[in-house]
Amino acid sequence: TGIVEYSNNLRFENLPLRDMHSGMLNKDVYIENDANAAALGEALAGAAKGAQSCVCITLGTGVGGGIIINGKIYGGFNFAGAELGHIVIMVDGEMCTCGRKGCWEAYASATALIHQTREAMVNHPESAMWKIAEDLDHVDGRTAFDGMRAGDAVAKSVVDTYIKYIACGLINVINIFQPEVLCIGGGICKEGDTLLKPLEARICHERYSKYSTHQTRLCVAQLGNDAGIIGAAFLGEL
Repeated sequence: TGIVEYSNNLRFENLPLRDMHSGMLNKDVYIENDANAAALGEALAGAAKGAQSCVCITLGTGVGGGIIINGKIYGGFNFAGAELGHIVIMVDGEMCTCGRKGCWEAYASATALIHQTREAMVNHPESAMWKIAEDLDHVDGRTAFDGMRAGDAVAKSVVDTYIKYIACGLINVINIFQPEVLCIGGGICKEGDTLLKPLEARICHERYSKYSTHQTRLCVAQLGNDAGIIGAAFLGEL
């Protein structure tokens, strides 16, 4: 319909975004959730190229999810599907921006990691993370990982817990969809094997399909910030 009915992080409600842009540009405009567009980009030209089904997870301000089945975006009958960041992994847990408690997004987003890092620093003034970040205002998604590499036990605890939260949601996704490819994106994925190897270990140990002949392939998204651009460029062709 071209209307954004709801976006918790942008505070949009029933915003006629397509018509707003179409009028300014005098062009046909297609509107899609950014995570869905990124998933389509990865399916057509990136980490999931050639796969019949894939799920792409973006770890950023929130946790975005995109589901591609047979080359098409799955959005549910009301276009509100694939909000995977809002599956609950902790009943009555941290408050999420969507208004629900315990959402995966509240634990596994880059925003959540920054919050977890700051909290650990406040509780442990001896942590090496204070030297890395200088103060709480300069904490980012790399601070805990850099502290862990520097041998700081507090930083390692933050990273280990954060990876546990990511893995919990990924295993849920695999158990529900059993996609051929599950790719994760976002700035945190620049950590490479430091992130991927422990995730793979947890997934291999806990997934329901551990004895299946065919297993979901976990990988890092290849297209970076271009994924959504490439996916969006194909919206008019689907």
